[in-house]
Amino acid sequence: MTFTETSVGRSVDDLLTHKRRTTSHLRRRDFLKLAAAATALAACNRIVGNDERVAISSAATPATSKAGLARPADKTSVTTITTETWLAANRLMFGQRPGDLEHIAQLGLDGFIEEQLARDRLDTEVAERRIDAVPGLRDTLNASPRDLVDDKRGDIYFDLAQATLLRAVYSQQQLYELMVDFWSNHFNIFFQKNVDAYLKPADDRLVIRPHALGKFRDLLGASAHSPAMLMYLDNQTNRNGRPNENYARELMELHTVGVNGGYTQVDVQAVARAFTGWSVIAPKTKGVAATGQPGEPGSFIFRALQHDQEAKQILGIDLPANGGAAEGERVLDILAKHPSTATFISLKLARRFVSDQPPVSVVQLGAQAFTKSDGDVRATLGAILHSTEFKQSFGQKIKRPFELIASALRALDADTDGGRAFVVALRTMGQPLFGWAAPNGYPDVAGAWLGSSTTLARWNVGLALGSNKVNGTRVDMNQFAGQDIAALSQRLLGGQLPAAAQAPLQPFANNPAVLIGLMLSAPIFQVRG
Repeated sequence: MTFTETSVGRSVDDLLTHKRRTTSHLRRRDFLKLAAAATALAACNRIVGNDERVAISSAATPATSKAGLARPADKTSVTTITTETWLAANRLMFGQRPGDLEHIAQLGLDGFIEEQLARDRLDTEVAERRIDAVPGLRDTLNASPRDLVDDKRGDIYFDLAQATLLRAVYSQQQLYELMVDFWSNHFNIFFQKNVDAYLKPADDRLVIRPHALGKFRDLLGASAHSPAMLMYLDNQTNRNGRPNENYARELMELHTVGVNGGYTQVDVQAVARAFTGWSVIAPKTKGVAATGQPGEPGSFIFRALQHDQEAKQILGIDLPANGGAAEGERVLDILAKHPSTATFISLKLARRFVSDQPPVSVVQLGAQAFTKSDGDVRATLGAILHSTEFKQSFGQKIKRPFELIASALRALDADTDGGRAFVVALRTMGQPLFGWAAPNGYPDVAGAWLGSSTTLARWNVGLALGSNKVNGTRVDMNQFAGQDIAALSQRLLGGQLPAAAQAPLQPFANNPAVLIGLMLSAPIFQVRG
């Protein structure tokens, strides 16, 4: 089963535009020039300068961008953009949009971190208006599982993915949206398994988004009660005398203490017994649970008759007999407070925001904050982001496909509906949202995303955007009028390209569409700060 009806054999250009291809041939001379420029950029992994990357002159800046996003107030100034500013824009946001670099420079890195962590005063209205402008999209996001069972699974998927991209592009609460993406991978649910197509929108709405910057125990508990998670990891079949260890194992290995967290197979078996009876009312039922009690289709239910009432011991802690549903809650308490959980969560956050192999020192900082704050995600993340290790981590993360598309749209101040063109492009680049079948979620290391086929797909996305060839998306090219190679590289790449990389671009100096496409395809743009 696939997410779209689009043939796998079609080219990336076709997947992005959904149009019949027209026959067009580059002259050999033009092709060689384009190839030379692309090769030069592909070999370029740095910009000129070190700490001071680019001085931006802001004169009579409009109050809002073409895409409807708020910008800084009108003023004329020169702002020096440092590596820390660029790091913040590309590591704590889905890339910069016009005005963001000046705003970060004004606050300073630590001030910007605190603004994003606080979140409450940052606008989400533009993103939510974009969602409301797409017919039926809000209905899908707010629907109950029972309301969705008559819809096509593909339509549900496209709606959820489209809303996810629109929020990433247009919300000012950028760090929050990054954490929604982080937890969606941490508590991964494969959209196509069982009836999860009908359950995942509610999981996104009720589990991930409310707790993305809250207490880890609250998030863990919400996930443990999530029908989407219980169905994905087969806990609806977990019952007394016939235990299913799938959820129990992933709860410990992937959600809390980690594979080296100190548990044994005996602990897995005991945890599975503690969660017997934690089940789901099927979305297609008429609303009456097996107990005879009424229940909402697609909701959580504890089936007491299926629960193992015998005494248990988990990680050396005794659970007395006849604990009922409270046993599962006690297990969640134990796991959430376990020292290995603090380290494991901090490690994953540091891997996401610092480097593929983060220093032990920053992992320890996050773990200490996690323990001291009783698992407060905001406090844990703050400790990591305010660290010296984070501030010196420039160039150590690569953008995954979702981040690449969102950052390109933001950098171009694009007017987009975030629609199926990008959903299909993500599939082509290997990251269909909610499409990772294994419970460990999409990898967050560079090696998983660097390959010849995916690299070509990344290039084609950049070129398609620069040429305004993506259905549902429009880039106002007037904003680039009069900008030379230097100005464009400052805008899109945060600094000056070396002379060796600039020279092959000169034949396209009067063709901003090609220049933009080439720069968005450059390895420098593929880096997450």
